[in-house]
Amino acid sequence: MKKQEFLRALKKRLSRLPRKDVEERINFYNEMIDDRMEEGLAEEDAVSAVGSVDKIAEQIISDRVEEKICEEKAPKRNPKAWEVVLLIAGAPIWLPIIIAVFAVIWSVMIALWAVEVPFFIFSYISKFLLIVLKPVTVACYKITKKTVLAIKDMF
Repeated sequence: MKKQEFLRALKKRLSRLPRKDVEERINFYNEMIDDRMEEGLAEEDAVSAVGSVDKIAEQIISDRVEEKICEEKAPKRNPKAWEVVLLIAGAPIWLPIIIAVFAVIWSVMIALWAVEVPFFIFSYISKFLLIVLKPVTVACYKITKKTVLAIKDMF
């Protein structure tokens, strides 16, 4: 298939899309085919390397549908004047409430942290003491055992 035939067929398949999108896609594939021809491929080989018109058109249309769905999901809305006035007029009520809620949340978090820190520190201190005092405990045990045996031997 020649380049012009490919581009005409692609343009025909994309006729449902807006003219600007069709022109962008046609220019893109025109440049792609030209680049491949500059690399040394014959015109027919460059066109076949791009892919089939049907698959390319199907992919472009599905991409466009996905973009349109995303745009429809998040419609942009400008607030009305009465909504802005209501927000500003209600600020003395809702702003302190929001600040109070955040203050309570942070206070609870700090209180929980303050309770947890001593337990955390105590657990590491106790582990440290167990490691440090284990040899002392073993030595005391051995001394006590020898003393008890020595006393037993006396009787």
